[in-house]
Amino acid sequence: MSRSIRISVVLFLWSALASLGASERDFLGVPRTDIERIIELGYNLDERVPGLIESMIVDYPDSPLGLCLKAARLFRLDGYAGGTNETLAEEFEETSSEAIEAAKRYFKANEDDPEARYALAMCELNLARYYIENSRWFSGFFKANSGIGHLRAILKEYPDFHDAKMPLGVANCFLDKTPVYLKPIAALLRFSGNMELGLQQLSDAENKGFLTRYESLYYQIGVQWELLENEEKAGEILDRFIARFPRNVDALAMKAHLDRKQERYDAALAGYERVFALDESVYLGDVIDWLVLHAANCAIHLEKPEIALEKSKTLLASDGAFKEEIRPWGQVIEANALLHMGRKEEARVKFEQVSRRGNPRAYRAAKDILEELDAAETE
Repeated sequence: MSRSIRISVVLFLWSALASLGASERDFLGVPRTDIERIIELGYNLDERVPGLIESMIVDYPDSPLGLCLKAARLFRLDGYAGGTNETLAEEFEETSSEAIEAAKRYFKANEDDPEARYALAMCELNLARYYIENSRWFSGFFKANSGIGHLRAILKEYPDFHDAKMPLGVANCFLDKTPVYLKPIAALLRFSGNMELGLQQLSDAENKGFLTRYESLYYQIGVQWELLENEEKAGEILDRFIARFPRNVDALAMKAHLDRKQERYDAALAGYERVFALDESVYLGDVIDWLVLHAANCAIHLEKPEIALEKSKTLLASDGAFKEEIRPWGQVIEANALLHMGRKEEARVKFEQVSRRGNPRAYRAAKDILEELDAAETE
């Protein structure tokens, strides 16, 4: 290649790069490479993420994105922990308020920038979903209504702004086949869902979006599993997510739950044990007790009572947010394990110790097994 041709090529590439504009190389004034790194590490629950987000907030003080990502991360972690971490919940609400105010300031200064409007919408919708999950319906309604309005306005003018499609896709799917817990907000929003459109919007967000390409997978799993009852499809999406983020303990727990529901008890037990072995399991907080319970039940189904008996010790010693429910189930697991080990009389004593007041469902399970034992003995 001659020198003149090389110079022409360099000039052409420089010209092409310059013509991309800030919105192609940056997002809300922050280099996309910095954002991608946080997203990639964040879904793998890398311990460096909080520091990277704080650096973004300091390094790009005019951008709301750092605070938006901080709020989004806290929202997701609150979900992982089942809403049992009060400190985390308070930090999320405080950060969300800061992020919304920062997004409002940025939008006011950049009203023609769809990214600015999108940041405000997403911060509002994160807080809206948090309110809805905590049955704060009217607060959730106002934030959801505002956020959805911003997204519709974006797509009306910029139909290829694929990140804006994810929240609308979620709304279309979940308000088309509305679960009971969402009926109050559906009535308030007067939103007519559309499952086919919602699934397409979620697909566009995954395959063509920037910030939402991985978050979309979470919602697609929920739609397939909870709304469409297509466990096979939900499993396929989960597998894609886990292949990309093998240390995301929330996704691993969901996969184990799915295997258990489909009576693949070997795979389910192995899945739960994989979660327990990861340091990242700390992000699940007190939810881990339920995983231990499910693992113990899998062990019973697999005729591995020794494993179940060992796990019953953890359940009986629970001191977490669910201890009032978990400890009686620990008694049931202990008794059931003893029964499967042939220690029938010891098992009977343990079953009889399960209190109705402590946990009516656990009590009913214990009573059902006692009735089966009595029937067998009278035959």
